[in-house]
Parts: sequence; C-alpha cells; structure tokens
Amino acid sequence: MASLLIFGAGGHGRVVADAARLAGKWSVIVASDRDPARCRGELLAGIALLQPDGALATAQAVHVAIGNAASREKEVAVLAAGVLATVVHPQAAVSSQASLSPGCFIAAQAVVAPLAGLGRSVIVNHGAVVDHDATVGDFSHIAPRAALGGRVQVGRRVLIGSGACVLSGLRVGDDVVVGAGAVVCDHLDEPGVYAGVPARRLKK
Repeated sequence: MASLLIFGAGGHGRVVADAARLAGKWSVIVASDRDPARCRGELLAGIALLQPDGALATAQAVHVAIGNAASREKEVAVLAAGVLATVVHPQAAVSSQASLSPGCFIAAQAVVAPLAGLGRSVIVNHGAVVDHDATVGDFSHIAPRAALGGRVQVGRRVLIGSGACVLSGLRVGDDVVVGAGAVVCDHLDEPGVYAGVPARRLKK
C-alpha cells in the first residue's frame, strides 16, 4: 500500500484524513499545509503534520483537502506532478458505473449514482446526492445534503450549498454559487450567487 499526503490542515483536511484512514488503502497517512505555522503536531490522532518540503518528497499520492475551489485548483496545479488520490469514505455509496476523476472526495452517506461523472478534485460532501447521468465539473463542491437530479450538468468551481436541490436535466454554469436550501428550477448560466425558492440571482 502507498503513502498518502493530505494537503490542507483545516477542518476539511481532518474530514478527508478520517475517511482516508477508514478506507484502509494507504499504509501511511501524513498531512501538511502551505502555512508552516500550521505544520505542528497532528491533524488527527496518528496523522502527523509535516513541513511541506519533507512531506511532498516522501508521499506517493496527494489529496488536496481545501474547501475553497479557487485555492484547491491552485494547489492541484502546483502539485500536478504527483499522483492525485481520490478518497471515498467506506460509508459512501458510489456506483461501479460512475466515473470519478483524480482528486475527488466522497464523504460518508453521500451517493454517486450510475453514469454520474465527477471532474478533478470534486467534493461530494456528507449526505449529498449526485443522481444518474449527472456531471460535475472540476473543483466543484456539492455541500452536505445537497442533491443533483438526474442528468444535471454542473460546471467548474461551482458550490451547491447545504441542502440545496437542482432539479433534473438542468444546467449550472461555471463559477456559480447556489445558496443553502435553494431550489434550482431553471438553467443558471451566468456566474454569480443564487438563492431562494426558486433560486434567483442576487444583485451585486
């Protein structure tokens, strides 16, 4: 079994580290962060926080565990020479007919249905659902308890907030934020923040 570096020492890093340990795929799991001040002690019990240079030199695979899409995209570009690891919690339900690109994270109780496709470094958080034939672009985040209906198309760097719902067959463009609890009833093609039932773009 290979060694895994969790890159990101915040709360999302702890969630990913816990899932990675439970998955049992890696013989050694360590963590690091771009901020040297955070690289002390342990991320979780038994998962040491190391300085970036030493951690990157020894890791065989890297998972960028940063919630913010722009920051996650930047770090993936920097670390692209390494092997991006996908981490799936053992209590997630991921169809064998789904497609997961490198660097994804699937949390406990999440569902990824048949013929769903996830881009690079997508987060499908606790209890979220990506239904059949839906696609999610690179660096997007489906927050806890959010749901994408069948055949939904989500662009890059999108955040679907906690408890939000995107109805089947709809399209959500790049750089869209859908607020918590919103219901998307029509295509959202323009970047911006959308909220409410039905979801409407908030004025700047």
